[in-house]
Amino acid sequence: MPARNPEVEHALADAIRSGADRRPEQAFGDYFHGRHASCALGAAYEGMYRLPDDMEGRRPTKDLEAYFDVLDGTVRACPGEGCRKVLTLSALIVHLNDDHRWPREAIAAWVENGRHTAAAPASPDVG
Repeated sequence: MPARNPEVEHALADAIRSGADRRPEQAFGDYFHGRHASCALGAAYEGMYRLPDDMEGRRPTKDLEAYFDVLDGTVRACPGEGCRKVLTLSALIVHLNDDHRWPREAIAAWVENGRHTAAAPASPDVG
């Protein structure tokens, strides 16, 4: 697996946290849901830019992966209990959000330090 880039991973984690603050509910299956919910990658995009309130049905543009090159340039094993998937970081963030239902804050912490502490699944189920 490619080497980690702590500076970029820290910036990505900060963007996820910042975006999660702007849209306090977590979305599943979509990047954005309504005016108040985003998934972890949607939150990262929101952390980079000031987005319109209504992002329903929209997706982050490719500049998200260009700015955070670790998203497509890093492959990691899923830290979810019993999970054996190995994916690019961008796909793994979506997987942790949608399949394992990790809270965005837990995903940000894992992106930043590579460790996971048990977190309750995100709720409520939005999207």
